[in-house]
Amino acid sequence: MQSLSSNEARHLALASQGIDQGLNTITDVLENLNLFQVDSVNVFARAHLMPAFTRIGAYDLKEFETLAFGDGELPQYREYWAHCAALIQEADWPLFEFRRNTYLQKQSVRDVLSKTNKTASWVLQELKTNGPMTIGEFEHDLNKRGGSWWGWSEVKQILERLLFAGVVVSAGRIGFQRRYALAEDLPAVAAADLTPDQQKQALLLKAARSLGAATESDLADYFRFYPTEARRQLEELLVSGDLEHVSVEGWEKPGFVIPGHLEQAQFKIDSSRQLKLLSPFDPIIWNRNRAKRLFDFDYLIEIYVPEAKRTYGYYTLPILYKDRLIGRVDLKHERKQKQLIVKSLWHENLSKKELLEIHPHLEQELQLAKNWIGAETLIPPSKGNWAF
Repeated sequence: MQSLSSNEARHLALASQGIDQGLNTITDVLENLNLFQVDSVNVFARAHLMPAFTRIGAYDLKEFETLAFGDGELPQYREYWAHCAALIQEADWPLFEFRRNTYLQKQSVRDVLSKTNKTASWVLQELKTNGPMTIGEFEHDLNKRGGSWWGWSEVKQILERLLFAGVVVSAGRIGFQRRYALAEDLPAVAAADLTPDQQKQALLLKAARSLGAATESDLADYFRFYPTEARRQLEELLVSGDLEHVSVEGWEKPGFVIPGHLEQAQFKIDSSRQLKLLSPFDPIIWNRNRAKRLFDFDYLIEIYVPEAKRTYGYYTLPILYKDRLIGRVDLKHERKQKQLIVKSLWHENLSKKELLEIHPHLEQELQLAKNWIGAETLIPPSKGNWAF
């Protein structure tokens, strides 16, 4: 069994995650990470926009809209419950067939598809008649927000259950509203011709390549497998030689790596852009336990924390400097005023010398972020332990 120092494991993770690895396009980043987690919070920039910005810098937001959501046409990417709601490559759609079939057998979905469910039958007929529709285009008394499932209406709940099962699919989005369509009415994606176990193993190998060294729980979390479900598949991948164990300094449990990956993935710092902002839903940071192990950085998104009890801010972005997570910044884009407001800025016990070294890189990144989202003015922070 090979051994890695904590520093080597961190560098392997950053290299595997496409940090400073010569990625040039949005699709390059998606191929590297395998998914962009979709989230509606738009206080700075939506979560799915950020991973590509982190890795390739300012890019054309219109191009992302076209690739991901179609801009009125069919998108090139697919949307599915891969981690949470996420964008994936079209070629990976067949790898989630086992998950769609599992949902299809759930009683809640079978009830929806029952001929006695008049509301669901009406919803399906509307899609058959009209083609792709946003939730607002369903005119029905039961399409009103309620008190369960995030306040979803009954029509919305039906659509989401069928989306999990693959009967209904996303045909893109308009103004971030998903366009629902019948799967049978969209161009089919060629089947993977893999068994359910082979589909799961293919996803776990993708996770391993994207993470570098990873524990069983890290790998299971990437595509949201149950730990027991992932365990059997990982054992088979060890037997087949597609994965091997690795010992990592400070880790209580063994890691998994793809053979040869340690030599292939070498982390090099980009001298032109040494500091980068991360989304809370970037794979580098989304797993709190893994971020602690790799970076000694404890990150918790505070959206759901009452304002009076927040430590850092509503939607703080972790700050990556070279190979360390060294702080967090709470940004807000005031679109009407064309301002990017730094609501708060925090560092992780940096010395004055370190702050002086890092500050120009932080200012460069904030200016880049400002220009990328179309703001004109950068407003300095009013809160935190890191002054401009």
